[in-house]
Amino acid sequence: MVVCKCRKATKLYCFVHKVPVCGDCICFPEHQICVVRTYSEWVIDGEYDWPPRCCSCQAVFQEGDGPQTTRLGCLHVIHTNCLVSHTKSFPPHTAPAGYVCPSCSTPIWPPKSVKDSGSRLHLKAERSYNAGNV
Repeated sequence: MVVCKCRKATKLYCFVHKVPVCGDCICFPEHQICVVRTYSEWVIDGEYDWPPRCCSCQAVFQEGDGPQTTRLGCLHVIHTNCLVSHTKSFPPHTAPAGYVCPSCSTPIWPPKSVKDSGSRLHLKAERSYNAGNV
């Protein structure tokens, strides 16, 4: 575990800024399109692709795209419009756990109970989902 600048313990690490980041701080504008993984992944292999790409359409993110993006529970970043389109492709009776990342097939909702997937990250994903009126 490492400590975020807000003094919360976290396992997450921003590869771009080279700082620990918690589930709440990951939602701040400076980390919206950053490559975020666990600290142990950084120690093992700190390599990452830059600039990052949408995990759905593969378009390159630009600085300032933050408000148009959503970070999923698996920590991949997706255009909010791509997320809405992706979730609409599922049957209407799909349970929340059935919505998965188009890149890694991990559930898109960060678990509410996991400290590193703080409530702010969960709420932002939920707002993006609800904005699509799915």
